[in-house]
Amino acid sequence: MPFYYLLLISFSLCSCSLFNNNEIEFFKVTPISAVEVALEIRADSGDEISIERDGNEIFSFRMSRKDTVVYDSGLSPNTSYIWKVINKSSRRNKSKERQATTLTTTSSEFTWQTYSFGDHSSSVLYGVSIVDENNIWAVGEIYMNDSTGQADDDRYNAIHWNGTNWTLKRITVQFRQNMITPKMNDIVTFSAENIWLSSGVPVYGNGTDWTQYHLFDMGILDDSDGGVVSIWGNNSEDIFFGGALGTLTHYNGQDWQKIETGTELEFYDIHGNEQQGVVAIAANQSQSSDKLILRINEDLTTEPLSTEPIPFSISGIRFDDSGVTYVVGSRVSVKPDIDSSSPWNLLSNVDHPYLFAIDANGLNDIVATGGFGEIVHFNGADWVLYEQGTAGNLYDIDIQGNLMVVVGYDGGKAFITMGRRE
Repeated sequence: MPFYYLLLISFSLCSCSLFNNNEIEFFKVTPISAVEVALEIRADSGDEISIERDGNEIFSFRMSRKDTVVYDSGLSPNTSYIWKVINKSSRRNKSKERQATTLTTTSSEFTWQTYSFGDHSSSVLYGVSIVDENNIWAVGEIYMNDSTGQADDDRYNAIHWNGTNWTLKRITVQFRQNMITPKMNDIVTFSAENIWLSSGVPVYGNGTDWTQYHLFDMGILDDSDGGVVSIWGNNSEDIFFGGALGTLTHYNGQDWQKIETGTELEFYDIHGNEQQGVVAIAANQSQSSDKLILRINEDLTTEPLSTEPIPFSISGIRFDDSGVTYVVGSRVSVKPDIDSSSPWNLLSNVDHPYLFAIDANGLNDIVATGGFGEIVHFNGADWVLYEQGTAGNLYDIDIQGNLMVVVGYDGGKAFITMGRRE
């Protein structure tokens, strides 16, 4: 009997070692800024892990889950390092090495010009898009007085920059045999003559002539759907619209298709690129902390992605070709791979109220804007805050090269600020 018992234990231990080789199954180093990298590790839960940078141990811990992300910060910009992960639970100290170079920094020195428009009621701009430095569009609703000084209820719904001046515009579309000038919610420009807007339904134009696609009258959407607000696309043959009540639609240049989302939250932002695909985010701003990050597959099916542990509402998303993703809202959160099951890293070094929108030239040149007129810029090392002296909200931001344009409202007037970097 004792012999059998010992043999059983020996077999059990041998069986365990056959199936658990204490491997480092996966090790990836992703620069997420000029001063920080993300170290993604996959090994067995319970394994004792050591991480070295350039031969010096910087982390030692036991895996609490199979996939773990560790952030190594305080690095120097534009500097190459070698990281080595060692599984100390292996009798052979199995290890993997990776080399990576941190990003360079960019300048946060912007010079600002501000403009406001509106004579009565409540004027506001919701969206902005830069074609080039001499061709910029912003949209919303602006109420001016007429030539006699009386309030004109016929709103302007766009404003255009020609390199010198802003000119108020009325974008009129046909709706059931009538010409109307609807409030505009968002805008995307692919070129000077290839422009998409949202007025609750999609609007397309060349800067002069405009066509409205009334998706409800066309039978694409029905009474259970909400009006579309947010826009993103690769081009006019691959464009997405999101809005209230979980509404998402896609246009391929010929046909419109409703996308089933399984939610009634409002889609505030959509973003995509060739490497990472298309992702939309939804929430219930000012009402609850409910939130959703939704991947849109090539066949237009959808699947939810992790939001843990983002505590409150979200409103904007940007990611680069590598997969590093930033989400803004009540907090700024980052993840080295949007599809990873690892938790989001909630940044504590960004002082801001609620952020409504985010844009970027790259991971070292990120801008975001939100409540109380605040704008923040991440230069790869530091988050820099710009206060515009306004009490209103800034709803959208676009950056192209060294030009940044931000829109919203202040004191009942539509507000625009342009930041130029030398």
